[in-house]
Amino acid sequence: MAQKPTPIILLVDDDPLIRVLGQELLEHLGYRVETAGNGSEALEKFQRMKRVDLVVLDYCLPGQNGCEVLKGFKILDKRARVLVASGFLSSKDMASLKQEGALGLINKPYRLTDLQHRIKAVLRGRSGF
Repeated sequence: MAQKPTPIILLVDDDPLIRVLGQELLEHLGYRVETAGNGSEALEKFQRMKRVDLVVLDYCLPGQNGCEVLKGFKILDKRARVLVASGFLSSKDMASLKQEGALGLINKPYRLTDLQHRIKAVLRGRSGF
């Protein structure tokens, strides 16, 4: 029986420390991880990569907010699975993200168990909100 391929996560955050720590956490959980520091870099990597199983997208990025970058992912692949990361979102921002197709929200700073639970939910096709 063929083994399932290791899920690939694209972690997008403008803070280099969060990218490094987030990558280490996700790799510890058994995922393959690529990182990007802004929306345009993330969209370029997403387009170049053969497969991305999940994007963990920081909402507050320089130049574009998470909702704008989310729209870009959905233009590239309408099935893109995106989990938005933020320390705080207004209910209006949350509604916009859901409307644009975000599959969940993870609070920052990341807690390992919460991160693991949200990612598994989204990868299994359930809402991570």
